Amino acid sequence: MTRPEELHFLTVAAAGRLIRDGALAPSRYVGAMIDRVRQLDPMLRCTITLAAETALADAQSAELELGRGDWRGPLHGIPIGIKDCIATAGIRTTANSRLFTDWVPAEDAPSVTALRAAGAIVLAKLNLNELAWSIPAEDDLHPPPRNPWSREHYAMGSSSGSAVAVAAGLCPAALGTDAGGSVRQPAANCGVVGLKPTHGLIDSAGALGPRTICEVGPITRSVEDAALLLGGLVGRRQSYIDGVGRLPARSRVGIPRRHIELAQADPEIAAAFVEVTHVLADLGMEIVEVDVEGLADAAAANFVVLNAEAFAAHEATLRSRMQMYGSSARLYHVQGAFLSAADYIAARAVGQIAQHQVDEALTAVDVLATPVVPFLTAEAARSAKAQPHTGGGAIFTAPFNLTGHPALALPCGRSAEGIPIGLQLVGRRDGDAELLRFGHAYEQATRWHTMNPSLDAA
Repeated sequence: MTRPEELHFLTVAAAGRLIRDGALAPSRYVGAMIDRVRQLDPMLRCTITLAAETALADAQSAELELGRGDWRGPLHGIPIGIKDCIATAGIRTTANSRLFTDWVPAEDAPSVTALRAAGAIVLAKLNLNELAWSIPAEDDLHPPPRNPWSREHYAMGSSSGSAVAVAAGLCPAALGTDAGGSVRQPAANCGVVGLKPTHGLIDSAGALGPRTICEVGPITRSVEDAALLLGGLVGRRQSYIDGVGRLPARSRVGIPRRHIELAQADPEIAAAFVEVTHVLADLGMEIVEVDVEGLADAAAANFVVLNAEAFAAHEATLRSRMQMYGSSARLYHVQGAFLSAADYIAARAVGQIAQHQVDEALTAVDVLATPVVPFLTAEAARSAKAQPHTGGGAIFTAPFNLTGHPALALPCGRSAEGIPIGLQLVGRRDGDAELLRFGHAYEQATRWHTMNPSLDAA
């Protein structure tokens, strides 16, 4: 029998096999996760609502179904964390905002509906930047999560609670939202995997994000798990796990060197990325330098779209209940009031040009590779001196929200201080399955995904 301490860092795939074989009861698994949350969350601050009662009831229902031989698939009985801006029926959804302190949705967001249909269990609602668009602060409704690898630092990105929970073994997988890098950046910063799917592949309704650029995406401990979650999120239309482990005989990886150099990444991130190219070359992949024009401009344009759509969504509430917003969220959501329709249209046009440029590059190579973020810590990313270029801290991630291409973040190193560093791979639109295959090949050639933060003695 698997010991309780061994359950915390099981992958979804491994736990799913144990559950299907009858070696792990969902109620025992969920119970171990609940205990883990209660033990560590006071230190990590990644959980807003622990749905212990409903999760245990759902686990018992899963056991009855499995006992009848009714196995729904590899997510059956798996506890999942949900970013707290994604609606969950009967479970409080606050978006870490005083506007939604007591909101209990009547219906699940479509992404949650899909996971429940696949047999997954909602374990907890996870912390985030207020309304998924602000800089977190200690006086937020719920103060920001700590990075489990370096607890004196905040975890990076809006989906920080989801990444912290997965990295620290509070749940094997979680959902986040990504409108500029908010799945990929926290995943990289916490040493786990984050996927922003092709735009529109997953219904992002019910997630309080700007739907033209925001995707709901999984955060997991392995690329295999990301494939399993993606399969659950899209239902039975396509399996993303079948091709993982297989690559074309001739694979080409494009490196947008000029764009990477423009970002002026931290030297440790730059060094880790050079090592990535060596690993990919050792796997037999051809490394090709490509020139993709306008990526930094696309990053900046993405935030014009985000600001405009965030203001449009909140204008009435800002006028009537401005005092309910935290100071940062208020500033972030008001920015769009100073943009014109011409600004918005121009930003969308920049996105169309960038989309064409990326599509063109991906006719010559199979995937693009970049770092995930140019900074090692959330604090460095927020420094006034840290963004000397267009695109800021999201210079690598935000372009692909605007263009709609799928992008995968996975661990590729550690800084001298022990903070994880991430690799981003970008694939063709609707090429999520192929992208996952490339990510899995890199992952299996390295050891980074096998490492976990030491927390029990803290």
